[in-house]
Amino acid sequence: MPSVTKVNGFLNKFVTGTVFQNANLGFYQVTLRSTSDTSNTAINLQTQDGDAAGEADQIVELVVKTTNAIAYFAPSAAAGVLSIVVDGSQWDATALATAIETISGVGTDTIVQAADQLDFIA
Repeated sequence: MPSVTKVNGFLNKFVTGTVFQNANLGFYQVTLRSTSDTSNTAINLQTQDGDAAGEADQIVELVVKTTNAIAYFAPSAAAGVLSIVVDGSQWDATALATAIETISGVGTDTIVQAADQLDFIA
């Protein structure tokens, strides 16, 4: 009778403190900055989220559209941090940064890094 053990079964996929996924998803944290001169001025996403009537094509919406994000989370803070989940076969950190930096108002000081944890808590 076959059995599943830690040796031949789950390959330590259930270790706490790690991000694991069974699909071809990419998890990234984007720190959006308005500058391209290393002054690292964060974009206040609270003013760029399109939450008021008539606000369209704000930076949060444009990042989601540009990256075709599967899921995203923008905390209510002024740090410019946006967590996104994208198709891992289409994007890596460099390609995401290049695409996001083409959005008006986003500078090349923007940082995109693979997320080693998911922070979807407000």
